[in-house]
Amino acid sequence: MKLILVMGLVFFAQFSFSHVRDSSVNAVDIAPDSSSYHLVLLNDGHVLKIKFEDGALISEINNQKSFNKKIFRFEYDDDRYISKIENTLETDTSKNFNNPFIEAEYVPTTVASIELLRKYFKEAPYNSKESQCFNRAMVWSYGWWRKHSMKSMKLFIYFTRDYIRRYNFEWWFHVAPYAHVIEDGKVVERVLDVKYSSGPLSFKKWSDIFMRNDADCRVITKYSEYADFPYSGSCFYQRAHMYTYQPADLQMNEAWGYTKDNFNMTEVRGAYKEAFDIDLE
Repeated sequence: MKLILVMGLVFFAQFSFSHVRDSSVNAVDIAPDSSSYHLVLLNDGHVLKIKFEDGALISEINNQKSFNKKIFRFEYDDDRYISKIENTLETDTSKNFNNPFIEAEYVPTTVASIELLRKYFKEAPYNSKESQCFNRAMVWSYGWWRKHSMKSMKLFIYFTRDYIRRYNFEWWFHVAPYAHVIEDGKVVERVLDVKYSSGPLSFKKWSDIFMRNDADCRVITKYSEYADFPYSGSCFYQRAHMYTYQPADLQMNEAWGYTKDNFNMTEVRGAYKEAFDIDLE
């Protein structure tokens, strides 16, 4: 909002600012009718919108073969409506299925006490800049492993198309590390989202930060249980090991039966740089 003074009179002028985001596309969800809008689900987790009458913008995406591997430059306004799409001619290297994947068993660490887990939580880096959730999660998981040999897990939450439309929600997934920890004599799971909480949280208390309808998220074991039913309910949880970077890893695991057995250092270095402006040696 800006004040404009004209001949002694004060007017309020509302400006809409243009934003730019580079990302590949996970999916396009067509508007159910002319009173709604199209959804563009980006592989960085964000959701942009296209007005129903702007069908040409939908065509710009759909006309590209393998659009989930191509990086587009999106210009959009404060309400996340896309005004322009450019093909950058770059490819999304995180979708390179030629990276080595090995069948492996993963056994997470059980932290001895909730007090110790809170100590680890407070050690994790934090800043207020906008960054990708999967990069923050990678930095925190990698840091705890390097410093404490803690093998953590990651929890993905997927927001359904119904939920996104109902609440004009801006993400289709979010991810944070979680740990197994002994609390009151029992082993429990606690989410470690340093960006959005002040300490370890149960799954439900963590998802309630983002769910505006107090929904209980259904637990799934395969990515396709979300991808094949994107309108069912409000949200889904999917557990993954700490080497998992993005949902593409989980798609690959389901399709091919392989999983990472170590950190991909290209992903780790990129995560430190994007999320915290740190050049990792």
